Amino acid sequence: MKTNFPWPEGASNAVAVTVNFDAESYDLLSTTPDRLYGRFSYGRYGVRAGLPRLLDVLAKNEVRSTFFVTGVDAQRHANALQRISEAGHEVASRGASMKRPDAAQELTWLRDGIDAVSQATGKPVLGYRSPDNELTPRTLYHLLELGLIYDSTFQDDDAPYRFALSAGKLAEIPISFALGDAQGFSARHSHQRVLQIWRDETEALLAADALIPLTLHLRGDFGSSRAARIAMLDTYFQTLRARSNAPFVTCADLARWTLETVEVPEEGDPYEVHADTLANTVYRGDLAVKPI
Repeated sequence: MKTNFPWPEGASNAVAVTVNFDAESYDLLSTTPDRLYGRFSYGRYGVRAGLPRLLDVLAKNEVRSTFFVTGVDAQRHANALQRISEAGHEVASRGASMKRPDAAQELTWLRDGIDAVSQATGKPVLGYRSPDNELTPRTLYHLLELGLIYDSTFQDDDAPYRFALSAGKLAEIPISFALGDAQGFSARHSHQRVLQIWRDETEALLAADALIPLTLHLRGDFGSSRAARIAMLDTYFQTLRARSNAPFVTCADLARWTLETVEVPEEGDPYEVHADTLANTVYRGDLAVKPI
């Protein structure tokens, strides 16, 4: 079944390449700052050795992408974020840190993350992706209050759509679990197996006139910034270019299109649909509120 989404430029699809920066902020989930540069240095590797490689392969293939960065990483790596922005990529928010606060502190946590990224790049932040794929009933409203135009956390569609909330409209740029690097590399799949998974998923999405949302990580462990993985990424881009004329777009560009195009699907507050269920659900890790 085709999506019937009105893609920009009259295309049948669009490609949204996103990068979860996730440097030391991820390592700090399991260690302390004084131990970052010993055993837990994969995040630092991604910034020092991996980022130049990734920027090179994106430039070679004329890919504009969106980097999602926590406030912790933005403060540690302001120069890196400036390089990303100067290369023509969008830099968006992943919250203040990888450790989400309770609901009462969420607005402040979101604002701190947005401010840190904006200070590093000198540009406004327009989008957000949750660091743990979780949202509270107020997250979407907070994003609107803070001036953002899109979220990119949900995995519930093959094309963008709009949330029509009481506070305004917010674009959702959905992602796909299968079109990510962390799943395959965490499971120690070979590069060729990950590449084949991406190709299979991409071929099916092309046939469905769907969004192709490739999610990369900068890290040296389960990310795509090692030399062999960059070579694999280059192969993927070249194959996709030969197979399709789908434009490569940033999430912000796609969000603007989604908000401005009349024919785009629109829905109300997703929490309200499940409010009764969630009110009577004992919280069990990620089972109750993950937007998947």
